[in-house]
Amino acid sequence: MEKQEVSEMYEVSSVHSDKESVAVDLLAERPEQGSNFLAYANVVCVVAGTGTLGLPYALMMGGWIGVGVLLLSLIMSIYTAILLMKCLYYNGKYRLSSYQEIGRHAFGKPGLIAVWFFHTSIVIGAPVMYLILSGTEMAGLIPSAGLSAKVWIWICAAVVAVPFVAMKTLKEVAVMSVFGALATVVLVIVAVRGSIIDMSNPAYADVTHQNVILANLPTTVASISICFGGNVVYMHVEEAMRYPKSWNRVVAAALATCSVLYIATAIPGYLTYGSLAKSPILANLPQDAVTKAGTILIIIHVILAAPILLTSFALEFERLVDVTVARRGVVMERAYRSIIRLAIVGVCGAIACTVPYFGEFLSLLGALGNCTLIFVLPILCYFKLVGWRQMKPYELVWCAIIVVIGVISAVIGSVDAIKALKVAFDNDANK
Repeated sequence: MEKQEVSEMYEVSSVHSDKESVAVDLLAERPEQGSNFLAYANVVCVVAGTGTLGLPYALMMGGWIGVGVLLLSLIMSIYTAILLMKCLYYNGKYRLSSYQEIGRHAFGKPGLIAVWFFHTSIVIGAPVMYLILSGTEMAGLIPSAGLSAKVWIWICAAVVAVPFVAMKTLKEVAVMSVFGALATVVLVIVAVRGSIIDMSNPAYADVTHQNVILANLPTTVASISICFGGNVVYMHVEEAMRYPKSWNRVVAAALATCSVLYIATAIPGYLTYGSLAKSPILANLPQDAVTKAGTILIIIHVILAAPILLTSFALEFERLVDVTVARRGVVMERAYRSIIRLAIVGVCGAIACTVPYFGEFLSLLGALGNCTLIFVLPILCYFKLVGWRQMKPYELVWCAIIVVIGVISAVIGSVDAIKALKVAFDNDANK
């Protein structure tokens, strides 16, 4: 890529030519880091997976328009991911370290707190969702063990803790993401196969389909947004890339790959199960050996994906409390880091046992955290750090559309998800 192209991608238009060379140096090759393929696999592994399982249910809530919402979310997510990375290099002098730093540079302490809150809701909330899914599915797979879902949640948490504590950075965790991405592909094949088999099932002969359900549209957008929730790790993935100039291509390819998997799952799933679609879709599929194999694969996937998200959170927290080799020494740094990370896993396990409702938790997480982090904050931070005056009128209109969609979906989606959680708790209490 030419020097001029790099400056167009990552610099403020007012930055002079003497600073452009600094920005190019910041984006120079990093020989000690990982390849573009590992970065691509990292994004696919974190973004795809459990969100895929909720897509037929999302279409059930919003109707066939959900397919259009999915494609629109893809375009918006790629766009905001690129803007976010521009914010990371906005001053042309040095690279910011995190999403939180972007918020602080843009809006001071309020920006730092806002990003920290929504960021934490995702990097802690998503692993919690993974533990809920893996624990409940394990209880169904091995009923003969006599263990409750909560016990399985703690067992899965212990398994997640091993790589999370043992591996320090995303570069070390990246290899796991390749296996997680492959598991997602196989899971999609299982879901499509099960949906096709059930098309002739009399139990689903009278299901209904809707084109648009306006009342549920914000919640549908919120549920679909979880499928593109990679912003929380993008900064760390890019930091671990050997060729940071390739970020735009890597993130576009990764999110496009995820969208292909999503569409392949969503359309046959909703077509077959319609108004009876459940979240996760595993609950609808024929309970045969192939579906059980797919369930095992998704459990493997979430156990591999959880350490990636948790590592992103842990790196920020450890930087905040100054747990470094330079400050603590080799032995104590390792000891402090192990204690912190075990405590993080413990908190995730406790929350998962307290709120064991996958579908409702998925909707809340998508509405509260993802809609804000993916659609709203990248644009607001970009306007503040880089400026909106240099953008063309159609770009400003596009940004306004993204922000409006993000805000409406975050507010209404969160309210609906909280109501659904209350109903789930009340139903359990009345049993």
